[in-house]
Amino acid sequence: MDEDAGKPPLLALVVLFIGAAFITVGVCFLTFGLYALVRTGLWPDYPFSKMLSEIGLPLPQGGEGPLAWLLAQSACVVLLSIGTVTAAIGAWLIARHNRRLRLAAADTEAAAA
Repeated sequence: MDEDAGKPPLLALVVLFIGAAFITVGVCFLTFGLYALVRTGLWPDYPFSKMLSEIGLPLPQGGEGPLAWLLAQSACVVLLSIGTVTAAIGAWLIARHNRRLRLAAADTEAAAA
């Protein structure tokens, strides 16, 4: 049997790590927002579009629609949402790999019996 057969696929681990990174950054934004809320009594208005423009990514032009709505949302909420979905996909890929290993082991055991 191959040594790497029991390890989860690298792609799934990378996807899970990227999701965890997005969640970590989203939690940092949430922590800063809570700090500002406690200190000043106001939640800081920091939309996702402002974050994208500050890191140098070009904003798509267009007046209305789902993309405009997404860009108007809080950066904290968008980052946490992206991170959650991405991490869930990575975890699902790992779980699917492990299920295949369990089924293959069960088939081997059934054939041996």
